[in-house]
Formats: sequence, structure tokens, C-alpha cells
Amino acid sequence: MARVLLPRANVRHLASDRLMPPMTGRLVFALAIGLAGCAADQEPEVPRDAIIRLQRTSCLGSCPVYTVTIDARGTVTYDGERLVRVVGRRTAQIDPSAVATLLARAEGIRFFQMRDAYRRIENPDGTHSSPSDLPTKIVTITVNGRTKRVEDYVAAPDALDELEREVDDAAWTKRWVFLDDEALEELLRAGWSASSEEGAALLQQAIKRDDLPIARRLIELGSDLDGPLTNRLPPLLSARSSQMVDLLVNAGANPNERPIGRVGPQTPLMFAAYKDAAVAEALLKAGALLEDSDEGRTALWYAACAANRRVVAVLLGAGANPRAPTAMSALECARQARQAEARRRRTVLDRGLPTVEDFGQVIALLENADKRIRR
Repeated sequence: MARVLLPRANVRHLASDRLMPPMTGRLVFALAIGLAGCAADQEPEVPRDAIIRLQRTSCLGSCPVYTVTIDARGTVTYDGERLVRVVGRRTAQIDPSAVATLLARAEGIRFFQMRDAYRRIENPDGTHSSPSDLPTKIVTITVNGRTKRVEDYVAAPDALDELEREVDDAAWTKRWVFLDDEALEELLRAGWSASSEEGAALLQQAIKRDDLPIARRLIELGSDLDGPLTNRLPPLLSARSSQMVDLLVNAGANPNERPIGRVGPQTPLMFAAYKDAAVAEALLKAGALLEDSDEGRTALWYAACAANRRVVAVLLGAGANPRAPTAMSALECARQARQAEARRRRTVLDRGLPTVEDFGQVIALLENADKRIRR
């Protein structure tokens, strides 16, 4: 089937927004021409009543709350409510062919045949469970006189999550929800200063989002690494990738800095217990202290309790002591956590949490390390 590539350079803002410059590295939409029986050199037909709407609701944490709507002509209407950079309404225009692409995608994943709501996890034993305090994503599509509304709270098909991201990408909501290169340059042209409190807060968000280009640019412009005065945190605590660790360390971040005046003042290496092992490797390379402790609890202890096998292996490989003096050793913490996990799994199945098998692998690593010490 023939495919047509549609660059973002055709995007134009409405109202007070100006024509945006050509954009590099953005998502390029591939349109199946057979959608409306069009020839390869024609614009695809989009039903006049077509409307695609994505709503994101609040959660216990800092989830952005907004709604974005795209109509058949490619008019984008964004309404930001809370925890977004731009609160209020903004409008823009995208190529209608992007609307056709989204409709084709919805048809391909059988959106109109999905459940009306995904609110709980169905466990293998027939029981149900539902985590609390997650955001809800609501997708509503109208086309050819029919409307379908789907609530995505938990355990929805992966294809629905992908469609939600594609709606955000097509509408280019990142410019309002957070920041992108073009929005940042527009702020600078208007006299905005990255060294302001807002600039510090945006850098903090960029680190949490693992948005390397924006974080790098804000650092170059003078944003405070530690965030705004109302919420100062060592930047490496939030780093989610080795690349972000390298960027922050090169900018002067201290790999052993702890938050001041907080409960449980953990180091970035201790926080790495819940992240990819590459983060721990990058922190160690930057000079993180392997045996630094929080009331005797080292990075190895936290990783063992979290059943992060890969981080445990990295720390042991770097020489971490499995017998660090604590009220409960890393090995004992892993053993007790495995027992608790086994009991919980009899009644509830949660996705994304460590399994009993994960704890078993961690325990084996620690037992082998302990045997080597005793030899």
C-alpha cells in the first residue's frame, strides 16, 4: 500500500500564534491512502463530523490535567487546567491528513469495539483489583454519525495507550503541557529569562521527563539545577537515564548530594534502586559513594528491598558490602520482602511490581556475595 509522509512543517498556529518554523526530529505521520479510496496525490477524505478528543485527569502525584480536541479540519483546541505550563485555552491548526491518520489508527485497533471503561485488573484466579490514585485518560471519537467514549484507568489494551500518545503527538500538546524547542525560543524572544523561578521549575520537570534536549538548553541558558526555591531538590535524584546523569554531572551536580530538611535524606545512588541499572553505573562513574548510608541503609540495601536484580548486580560488582551494619541486612530485607510478596500475590495481582522470582534472584546474588566474604 502506498504511503505518504506528512512533515510537521505544515503546522500553523491560530489566533495570536505565528507560523512555526520547520521542525526536525518530530513524528512523521504515515497515511494509508486506501482509507477513503483516494489516489496517492490527493488529500484523504475526512468525514465532516469527525472529532477526536483526549482528556487527562488528575492523580495523586503531579499528573497534568488538560483536554485536547481535534476536528475534521485539523483545528486543535487545547484546554489546560492544572499542572501544565499553559493554563487556559489555546488553538492551532494541523494538516487534516493527520486527522485521517488518527481515524485510521482508531479503526485499526478496533477502538469502537473496545469496552466503555477499563477500571480494574482481572486476576488469573477470577478476582479483581484496582490500584488507587492513577490518572484517567478518556478518549472520545465521533465519525460518520457514531460516537465512542473509552475510559482508560488501568489494564487497558496497549494499543489504546499508543493511540493516546499519537493524539498528543498529532496535536503537539507538549508545547503547552510542558515545553519544546519552538515554545522555548518563542519565550526567549518575548524576553523570558531561564534563570527565573519558572525556568528552574521547567528544568526540574525536564529532568523528571528525561527530556535531554530541553534540559540541556535550559542549563545553557542558566536555569538553577536545584529547582525553584519552593521545591529545591538535588537534580540527580530525578535522573532517569545515564545520559541525564552525565549531563547533570557535567553541569556541576553533586552525585552525593542529599535533600535538606526531608524525611529519608537518600543519595542519588540510593534512589537508583528503583531505576535502570545504567543510572547506578553512571552515578558510580561520577563518584557516588558506594557505602554511603541512610541510618545504615546503603544503596545495596535499597536495591535488595526493591528486588532490582540488575542494580544489585552492579553494586556488588563495584564492591558493595552485603554485610553493611544495619538492623536488617540487605539479604534479610530481600527475604522478608519475598515472603510478603508471596502472601500478597495470593489475593491481588498488580502489574509492574517486583515478583517473588525477582526477589529470589536478588537473594541468590546476595547469598553468593556473602559466601565469598566468609571464604
